[in-house]
Amino acid sequence: MNMKNLLIVVGGPGSSGASTISKMLAEHFGLERVYSGGIFRESVAKQGYESLEDFFIANKGNREKFFEIDREVDSFMLERARQGNVLIDSKAFAGLATINNVECTVKIWLNADINSRIKRYLGKQGDINIFGRALLYIKTFFDLTRRRREDGVRFKELYGIDYDRQDLYNDIVMDTSNINARETFDLILLKLRDGGYIRE
Repeated sequence: MNMKNLLIVVGGPGSSGASTISKMLAEHFGLERVYSGGIFRESVAKQGYESLEDFFIANKGNREKFFEIDREVDSFMLERARQGNVLIDSKAFAGLATINNVECTVKIWLNADINSRIKRYLGKQGDINIFGRALLYIKTFFDLTRRRREDGVRFKELYGIDYDRQDLYNDIVMDTSNINARETFDLILLKLRDGGYIRE
């Protein structure tokens, strides 16, 4: 389905299913998907870093370096969003759109409890023995918790966005802990129709 002048925003913490759902919605509505994480990686690569890990290690403690790229990425997304007919996949963009008075068709936030998010991440890692799986579970728990904390601090310092109050910025806030991607997608389509956000 191809519809003109749509601006859909999808966000969520790591392994919440936001990127999977954003791809499904973009395909369904015939929209270009702009993924903030991918743009961030491209910006890091242009600065000569081979990976995000290399960038993080080289700039550990240098918050302004991170903020510089964040502003560059967010500026690009704001410009693209104003052109319309796009889906923005980003943790911060619903808040950015609200602050900058960018009119969106709908803004969707997907969340899930930490255990569900870890299980989803582990499910993508292939065959791992029990010991390795236990170690990866612990590492993933700390990684996701740290990223959540750091994202909250960055968005607050950069834009005054309250990461814990996604209801302030999003039209639809959903917990996906106990439903799979297809169920989530179908439920979102139902909410879009019943809420009058999109008429198919």
